[in-house]
Amino acid sequence: MAALAVAGCATTAPEPAAQDMAVAAVAPTRNALLADAISRELAHLARFDPDAVDTVAPELHALANAVMALNAPGDAVELPVAPEPVLTDLPPPPAAMADAPSLYHGVHLASYRRAETAQRGWDELVLEHGEMLAGLQARLSETDIAGQGTYLRLKAGPFDSAAEARAVCQQLMATGDYCAVVDFSGQPMADMARTAGE
Repeated sequence: MAALAVAGCATTAPEPAAQDMAVAAVAPTRNALLADAISRELAHLARFDPDAVDTVAPELHALANAVMALNAPGDAVELPVAPEPVLTDLPPPPAAMADAPSLYHGVHLASYRRAETAQRGWDELVLEHGEMLAGLQARLSETDIAGQGTYLRLKAGPFDSAAEARAVCQQLMATGDYCAVVDFSGQPMADMARTAGE
């Protein structure tokens, strides 16, 4: 696109087709508006603060993979490969995006009323299924169930694809445990437990 812009500047008059082109408006849906805002912010950071872009590299790679999967076969774009920072080193998401679904996948293992009980449940699951849950992070996300109140969903992840999460779920369900593939949104279990204890 940059090459096209430079080529356009070098000519004295635009081609007729270029004069008739109109910029398409962004669809008025929440997700379309969010995608437009993110693309503009990323373009700004890529030009003026590339170090800030590095801090969200895992999310960028997950988003790029998800978007590229929408392309027709053969249209995939080769993305640069760079080492990803450790997830625990990432800053918290902006407040405006706190309720946005994660680009990563997770597995929903159980639901609890309190963070302390969820912590005990997670510890028991790790003892019982250490080989399946090794290296995964635990998160809690609040959900309201009609007529029953608020629960904390215990999730483990992150997984880059739903297929990876599904494979772990199948192993857990084979032992008789509950498991469902979900997005990996929510707060780290340690943060929720610490807040609940204050």
